[in-house]
Amino acid sequence: MSDWPFNDAGLRTFRRCSGDAGPTDSTELHREALPNNKALFGWYFHGVLPLKHMESQEEKPVIYTMENKPIVTCAGDQGLFTSLYTSLAQQLPREPMEWRGTYGRAPKMIHLEANFVQFKEELLPKEGNKALLTFPFLHIYWTDCCDTETYKSSVKEDMMRWQNTLRSHSSADWVIIVVETNDTKKKNKTNILPRSSIVDKIRSDFCNKQNDRCVVLSDPLKDSSRSLESWNSLLLKLRTLLLMSFTKNLGRFEDDMRTLREKRTQPGWSFCEYFMVQEELAFVFEMLQQFEDALVQYDELDALFTQYVLNFGAGDTANWLGSFCTPVHNWSGLLLRRPIDMEKRDSIQHGEASLLDLRSYLFSRQCTLLIFLQRPWEVTQRALELLHNCVQELRLLEVSVIDGALDCWVFLSCLEVLHRIEGCCDQAELAANCSHTVGLWAYATDKEFLLDSLDILL
Repeated sequence: MSDWPFNDAGLRTFRRCSGDAGPTDSTELHREALPNNKALFGWYFHGVLPLKHMESQEEKPVIYTMENKPIVTCAGDQGLFTSLYTSLAQQLPREPMEWRGTYGRAPKMIHLEANFVQFKEELLPKEGNKALLTFPFLHIYWTDCCDTETYKSSVKEDMMRWQNTLRSHSSADWVIIVVETNDTKKKNKTNILPRSSIVDKIRSDFCNKQNDRCVVLSDPLKDSSRSLESWNSLLLKLRTLLLMSFTKNLGRFEDDMRTLREKRTQPGWSFCEYFMVQEELAFVFEMLQQFEDALVQYDELDALFTQYVLNFGAGDTANWLGSFCTPVHNWSGLLLRRPIDMEKRDSIQHGEASLLDLRSYLFSRQCTLLIFLQRPWEVTQRALELLHNCVQELRLLEVSVIDGALDCWVFLSCLEVLHRIEGCCDQAELAANCSHTVGLWAYATDKEFLLDSLDILL
């Protein structure tokens, strides 16, 4: 069983809801629909359990929240990092950093958290894998070695293997942290070199001209001004390196995404494939609590799909749009009670989504972000537009719908939106803003009368 107090992909469990006991161990990333509404997203790792359950032979999924933060891998002395984990995880996000986003985004102050995971080569991104949510942005090697023989016989070789592995995967964002404690010195009274000598050797052996990539942390567990100063220096260094790596890799991701978008006129281009790429960007912004930027990504996808539907109506057909012309077999309405509808998301990912599936999923994500932005009345406005537009899009695409099915979908969707708004607003707010919901109530009432005339039982 691993002694590391963190997981392999940096996603926290729901234990945060009842007292966070620290991260867990983990392996391969999978996705699952949430059974409740406790988190923004639902993700799980196959075969991942809290450490106290890891001995069970039966592998069960563990539900995680999208409170996952930029991933930082840790190699070297496991016990050393374990002793510092709580303080590091708590103090890292306390001071904000100015983040200058790409593509002309205004600078913003963000608090950078990190999910610390045990370093394993399989966590390093493979060629062609550009996913950001499971991308390790920084790699740390921890050591408190002050013994020359130990450094020569084991630590140096271990560092060399670590750095060679990073280099083979073109991972250039790393730092070595040398921890100095009085306890370490007492245990190693022979062959002890001054701390500066060990640090100089590490810098000479591994840092080349990047001497700032070797940082000293002095007496981190002591309550002294020297310890505090050392902690603050380390935290600033980690925040800076993490932000630099994050900005660099996010910029590359956006460049690749825009390149893919520019290929949309080429044969074989898939809207569903592109959807998943741009949604990854939305997830990252949401991870940083930049909800407005996340909403922009979904609005762009919304506008892009709408334009293709309008072009279809004008005689300009895209091959991939044919998959959205399949007959409507499900008219259960919008689903907004789950922060994410994994069933519909999977259908989009596999190119099996109907037009209503895509529109339902897209709106549910927009709704979630608007609620976070405290703009519930915009949800009602957008919902009314969505319902009318979907009726028109189904006609433009000549989608086969049985009598009453679309009316049923609209009716149930109206009630779902109203229910969602009622859940995030008190009675006084609802009463003061009834003008924002009257359109949905009227639309639902019209559809109820129509369904009644068709003798359809809801």
